[in-house]
Amino acid sequence: MTFFILIPLLPLMAVLILVLGKPWLGEQGHKIGIPAMALSFAFSTIAFAQVASDGAFSVPLYRLIHSGDLVVDLGLYVDQLTVLLLLLVTGVSSVVHVYASRYMIGDPRYNRFFAVIALFTFSMIMLVMSNNLLMMYVFWEIMGICSYLLIAHWGERQSSAQAATKAFLMNSVADVGLGFGVILTYSTFGTLDIQTILAEAQSIQGNTINLFGWLGLDVHIHVLTLITLFLFMGAMGKSAQVPFHVWLPFAMEAPTPVSALIHAATMVNAGPFLLVRMSPLVMLSPEAMTVIAVIGGMTALFATLVSLTQVDIKRMLAFSTIGQIGFMIMTCGVGAFVVSIFHMLAHGCLKGFLFLSTGNALRSVGSHGHEPTSFSPHAPSTHSLWPFLSGAVLLACLPPFLIFSGPYEQLWMAQPGAPAQWTFWILGSLTVFFSAMYVIRGVLVLFYQPLSTAFGDGMEGQAMQPRFFSPIHLLGILAGIGIVGSLLLILWSWFAQFLSPVVGHRTALILKESSSGTGLQLILALAVAVGGVAVGYFSLTKFSGSWFQQSEMGKRWYVHFLNKLYFDEMYEAYVVLPTLRFSRWLWRVVDRQVFDALIMGVANVSVVTAKWLWRVVDLRGIDGLVVGLGRNSVGMAGWLWRVVDLRGVDRVVVGIGKQSLGIANWLWKAIDIKILDKNVNRAGGQAKATGDMMRELEPRTLQHHLLVMIFWLIFGILLVFLFVL
Repeated sequence: MTFFILIPLLPLMAVLILVLGKPWLGEQGHKIGIPAMALSFAFSTIAFAQVASDGAFSVPLYRLIHSGDLVVDLGLYVDQLTVLLLLLVTGVSSVVHVYASRYMIGDPRYNRFFAVIALFTFSMIMLVMSNNLLMMYVFWEIMGICSYLLIAHWGERQSSAQAATKAFLMNSVADVGLGFGVILTYSTFGTLDIQTILAEAQSIQGNTINLFGWLGLDVHIHVLTLITLFLFMGAMGKSAQVPFHVWLPFAMEAPTPVSALIHAATMVNAGPFLLVRMSPLVMLSPEAMTVIAVIGGMTALFATLVSLTQVDIKRMLAFSTIGQIGFMIMTCGVGAFVVSIFHMLAHGCLKGFLFLSTGNALRSVGSHGHEPTSFSPHAPSTHSLWPFLSGAVLLACLPPFLIFSGPYEQLWMAQPGAPAQWTFWILGSLTVFFSAMYVIRGVLVLFYQPLSTAFGDGMEGQAMQPRFFSPIHLLGILAGIGIVGSLLLILWSWFAQFLSPVVGHRTALILKESSSGTGLQLILALAVAVGGVAVGYFSLTKFSGSWFQQSEMGKRWYVHFLNKLYFDEMYEAYVVLPTLRFSRWLWRVVDRQVFDALIMGVANVSVVTAKWLWRVVDLRGIDGLVVGLGRNSVGMAGWLWRVVDLRGVDRVVVGIGKQSLGIANWLWKAIDIKILDKNVNRAGGQAKATGDMMRELEPRTLQHHLLVMIFWLIFGILLVFLFVL
């Protein structure tokens, strides 16, 4: 199993090679990134087969932290949920790398771009393979940093820089909640291992915590509810849920491959993944699930309505992503976690296709007013129209096939109380209706627009009639939807059973006990989707002067949704500007008048104190003391010279000298002349006699020595003769 570590390791190696080998790679970064992603996708496919046959497995790496009771073992955990996300992430990323190899040609930061998207993919892979919350949180943050770098890829443009900053700040604020959730989870369970937490969640379901105990208030809340809400706050930021959704439309400033990667495979899918990964814990908190479902439904409905008013294709796709992710979050809120993952996989593939094909679609209709022969109302660019249209219709009709069919009929109405049940049903139906409506309108706006004055045929301002909505085409589309729906229902039964081990116990139980047949809710949901398609088509072609477009109320709501309900303006007015004003006030009042004044006061006091120390202590104290000691020392030395040296020492020395001279004279007279001279004379006489005697004995002494030498010489010769010869 250890070779599955290559799934995240290959993108990481690509990052290191691209970063370290930048000088000699040139514009060849795609030759490193594409093989790495392709191999990672291949290993993900092998992992999928392994899990499908043998079940989940783990790959331990190493122990990161062991401090007291805190033990964090880093490792990879691969189960059914993990392998599905790995296929989506690595597959879409591989396609995006291939697309970017042509899209980014000539970019001055070509290799840097491929290094960052490889790191982006690596972070998402490690996030879905993490076996503990700390590891997941680390790569959650790394992914946020990568999104900032990618959105700001063309940072010389002010709009790109502002969009990247907005994305980073919104995600950072939401990630604070995720951090609190990780901390509270550890303090509750004593571990960060995800599987251990999910196994022990049932045992602490009734535990509560006094949330405002530090304020002296007695407000108890279930600890699992608090943990779920904190984790969901982080998911709201990454998945662009209201009110943290404002960053995603501005992320369109990034290159198109980045948009495809963010919307289809990474970043926004992190929120639903986190909820599904923690689904056994989430299912134990009905209050938190209600909050999740309401926020997801509100986001889905809001984003789909805003999409209806957008004329920029990429901006429309951005709000489409917000709406679809909101739909996934809402399904998690009602316990339909398998639906959320199925929807995520389908949305990822379709949204990646839509983003990567938008350029070709725009090019096919971009000749309005320039090349009249390349476009006419009777000859649309079908080579790019039909794939785009097929994906759009499938995206519009996919939610009804999932959320309103099969065993999830029970989960959809599982919330206690009729108001909650009807609220979720209405939110889901409205989301389906408006999703289908804006998808069809997007296709029509893209491919069939009024011809420009360059044609000169008097057709200015007239909308073209799409020929693909003839009865034959309409029947073909409905037949295609039926066939695809049937295939999805067949696939759905296997998919639900495949994911049942990783979702909450309640969901798995319903999946096993319920049938997979369709019912009245599915028929109604499909009718709602078809109604949305019809309204989107006729509102743009047949009834362009409808009540909604001409009434005052319709115009007012149109303006509201065109401006996205003024969320950006409210943030600007109530968050950004007050923060800037408060910062300026802090600068003027606190910084300049308090801190600067304090520093200047301390500096002035320091200068005055130093001046006083120089005048009083240094000049009067230390210098005066030193000068006084010097003067006293000079005076003492003069007194010693005058009194002691001249009067005392000199007299003593002179007296001693005179006495010494007297003693020396007496010794000379008494001892030297009288005694020593006599002895010398006597010794001289004796020495003379001795010298005479020595002169007499000297010849005989020499003879004696010669005889001795001759004897020993003869004795030595004899010894040599005896012992040598």
